[in-house]
Amino acid sequence: MLMGSGPDRILGAVDLYEQGYAPRIVMVDNWQPGYELLESRGLELPRDAELAASVGVQLGVPEEAFIILPGNARSTQDEALIITQYLKEQQAGVDKVLLVSSKFHSKRSAKLFRWALGGLNREVKVLSCPTSYDDFNAASWWQSREDTKRVVLEYTKLANFYLVDRWR
Repeated sequence: MLMGSGPDRILGAVDLYEQGYAPRIVMVDNWQPGYELLESRGLELPRDAELAASVGVQLGVPEEAFIILPGNARSTQDEALIITQYLKEQQAGVDKVLLVSSKFHSKRSAKLFRWALGGLNREVKVLSCPTSYDDFNAASWWQSREDTKRVVLEYTKLANFYLVDRWR
């Protein structure tokens, strides 16, 4: 499950778990500005992944079904690279990743994960599973200011990936 938009994604991940499609829900800790300032003052604040796992447990998913990878990911690409490294280290061969994200984010995130997982010594299939709880309307995205912003930002980020990030 990718970090980002909030409750819609954990609800989608829990559905897939409950339907038997996924034995685990894997998330990456994401970077958020200000966390290090709070930590330097001795405070502990749950990260987004911890909050999402807490919601999942309240919805009936066993705590041990959640895997939260460290990483301070700043982007979907960071999440893809961290999960790829995790899969490299796993002895049991994972051959499929169900990628839970928002509808507007699903195409780009799947491209990024296929690119990152291409570095493994085995084939891992990426199945995009956009959450049904997302309110994005693909059929008329231009009629909503929020949906328009989402589409423009996704295409901007996709262009950045093809022109800059994938060559780093």
